[in-house]
Amino acid sequence: MAADELGPLPAGRHGFSREQVAHHQRERLIAGLAEAVAEKGYAAVTLSDIVRHAKVSRRVFYASFEGKEQCFLAAFEVVFDHLRELATEAVEGVDGWPQRTIAATRAALAFFAAEPDLARLCLVESRAAGSAVAARFNEAAGELAPLLALGRAERPEGERLPASTEDSTIGSLVSLAYRTVAASEAERLECLLPDFSELALLPYLGPAEAARLGAEAA
Repeated sequence: MAADELGPLPAGRHGFSREQVAHHQRERLIAGLAEAVAEKGYAAVTLSDIVRHAKVSRRVFYASFEGKEQCFLAAFEVVFDHLRELATEAVEGVDGWPQRTIAATRAALAFFAAEPDLARLCLVESRAAGSAVAARFNEAAGELAPLLALGRAERPEGERLPASTEDSTIGSLVSLAYRTVAASEAERLECLLPDFSELALLPYLGPAEAARLGAEAA
């Protein structure tokens, strides 16, 4: 959500508690950071850029965050929490591990395609946002591993797959997403659902079945 869409709090006596005001200002700062990063890239963004987009003061910024990196982490958490919710909703009532995997992938790609600035923030700018952000990104991406590992039960030899299978698969998926967004083509992500689906299913179902289901996902 853009900072402008949140709107400033009315001046004077507005009836909001201190906690409500702080929450609103924090949301504006997160949105302001996302806008500033989309405009200039994380490395070039300054505190002045963030508060300008958020339309709040530096004092308000420091009441919520210690610095730019902490604000970026907060923005990342908001986006990732939303992605998790979308994926959870997408798989409700869907039978079969391959179908659930495709449904969750579709939801994530649709979100990023509709929100290219947030896609860039999470998938591209996170690489330049410091060690804490990089570590959090790796941790978030790692949440996919248990979900992918359920695919090992799809065929007898699945249990004999290398222990690194999930990490390698996640790496391939992240790499494809990164390349697409870095090329300013986030809007194409939905069109790439067959490719992402095939990559996710390949180690567990084999090339022929992964390709078939990926094609059907289009």
